[in-house]
Amino acid sequence: MNITDHKTFALEAFDTLFNRRDYEAAARFWSPGYIQHSAHIPPGREGLFNLVKALPAGRRYENALAVSEGDYVFLHGRFSRTGQAKALIAADILRIADGVFAEHWDVLQDEATKEESKSGLPMFGSSFPVQIASPLTVSPLTIGEARRIVAPLYDALNEPAKKDVPALLAAAAHPSYRSHHTNEEWLSRDQLVSIFEGMGKTIPDLRWEIKDIQVIGDQVIVRGEATGTPASDFWGAKPTGKSFKTMAIDIFTVKDGKLASAYHVENWMTALQQIGK
Repeated sequence: MNITDHKTFALEAFDTLFNRRDYEAAARFWSPGYIQHSAHIPPGREGLFNLVKALPAGRRYENALAVSEGDYVFLHGRFSRTGQAKALIAADILRIADGVFAEHWDVLQDEATKEESKSGLPMFGSSFPVQIASPLTVSPLTIGEARRIVAPLYDALNEPAKKDVPALLAAAAHPSYRSHHTNEEWLSRDQLVSIFEGMGKTIPDLRWEIKDIQVIGDQVIVRGEATGTPASDFWGAKPTGKSFKTMAIDIFTVKDGKLASAYHVENWMTALQQIGK
């Protein structure tokens, strides 16, 4: 595949996945072992495809520039109709190996209005966006959008020791995020990183599955199931080689497309009973 073919290949791939949403056809462009370097997209080809499936209908990718060098393709584009207040301007870097995308890096920014642009020049194309929706005119949160927003947080709870927990939490939550474990007490996003990483060391096979998700206005309610086998002291209990399966309820508030706060309850008493039997 030559340089021109690389650019054609990349543009056809992005149109197939993001505009046409033909996932069967898109699988021909992305490697099953696809490596994803992004604070916004879950790992692997499956993580990317699931994110796109959760996005609003009508999402659109437009390309302004495609450059190829060796096995790499560089794309400058815009993702619009995302359900958020602003379109996203994207710089994507993709590595091609054996005729498919093998690896990806990206940089994403909200598209600036004319009033916001310090240079007085648009970020994409030759003109500024005609209209930027205010938060009051953004469509109500859908189940699919809610899944996309919370996905990185739950990904960080699946074998945390193997994940970039800070990046995943940053993708899901605002820097000012508050995670309430009582009505009064809460942890910051940075403090939560330590909690997740500690759980990953204590329970190496920790899994956290979304069993049900509901949306009420700007709130997302998740019924989850946590499973795992503690390898060291867990809430004061010695490891016995036994596993647990317990329920968790999380109530999130979403602001500007990210998690602003959470109130959560986990049935750890049942988990301790199960590992102690």
